[in-house]
Amino acid sequence: MMETAMLIIIVAIALFAHSEIHAQSLSCTTPNSIPGQCITVHRCRHILNMFKTQTMIPPAQQSFIRQSACHLPNVKYAVCCQLDEIERPAPDISLLPTECGITTADRVAGGDETGVFEFPWMALLRYRDFEGGIVDGCGGTLINDRYVLTAAHCLRVHTLTLDHVRLGEHNKKTEIDCEGFDGDCAGPVQDIKIEKLMIHPQYNKPKFSNDIGLIRLKSRAHFQDHIKPICLPVTSESQKMVFPKYILTGWGKTETNKLSDVLLKATVPRLDNEQCTQILQQQRLWISLNNKQMCAGGKNLMDSCRGDSGGPLGMVVKVGRYPRFIQYGIVSIGLDTCGIQNVPSVYTRVGEYMDWIQENLQPS
Repeated sequence: MMETAMLIIIVAIALFAHSEIHAQSLSCTTPNSIPGQCITVHRCRHILNMFKTQTMIPPAQQSFIRQSACHLPNVKYAVCCQLDEIERPAPDISLLPTECGITTADRVAGGDETGVFEFPWMALLRYRDFEGGIVDGCGGTLINDRYVLTAAHCLRVHTLTLDHVRLGEHNKKTEIDCEGFDGDCAGPVQDIKIEKLMIHPQYNKPKFSNDIGLIRLKSRAHFQDHIKPICLPVTSESQKMVFPKYILTGWGKTETNKLSDVLLKATVPRLDNEQCTQILQQQRLWISLNNKQMCAGGKNLMDSCRGDSGGPLGMVVKVGRYPRFIQYGIVSIGLDTCGIQNVPSVYTRVGEYMDWIQENLQPS
């Protein structure tokens, strides 16, 4: 191991000594025209393998390494590395709460309308229009006391400006939400301003892909019975789980094509990507799904019209001794066919982005 490390350092010094630095930012393009990221050479598997598998580097590979050189502050030897060749550090899940995805079983409502305390991680993104008014828009999920997970396209709305996130909402028409006429009542909503927006650097490259973003709240959310964080698939085991059906929630459109005031839920079936692609292309939505996307809905007029863009697709999973609600998808792409046709919707697969999520979380 020591000899290999020394070889890497020696070769790197020789190759980078006379290289032309071509990139000046974290996002870059590799010599073979593939999107990449400027990182330390020790984290780029493709280039490290050149050193590890041979004692002499062929001229063509030497040229490739020289052309890969990029500038990274405080890093001596940096390369533009293809995104799927980046060696990720061990995930740090310390900023994601272990007490997550918890609902109160006796408060869970049946039917399409949700119970007041059933999905306490739901976030409502609220925007300011040109006239200064506030309008409701996308959905999202609270993942800790300072961050909301949503879709990237919800953070890049040309005609509106994201103003704040509302937590603890259930029925938009009532100031205080209660279970039935004499049931428990939730506390007031929390409206929290925005500190920072993070859009995945490869969003829409290719079109419709990497549709994921984070919102850092300006102040901490205060957890209560109606405001709690959702669980994410942080372990490799949970990331590999696949279910025949998932639960979708949001204030989306109903069968009457009007936005709902009450938080709705729907159980939607999963479709394999190939079948889903064929159905969507029949509807003239020309998209080829990749392994970072998933498809669900399209039966019994249940699809993401029952939710909002940026909202969660999840399932209850037993974690240890207790059931937890884990978010597996983010509402990304769909057709406005609610109540008219059975058309599935496309979701960003959350488990494929856990490294990116965790790398962008900062302590409170």
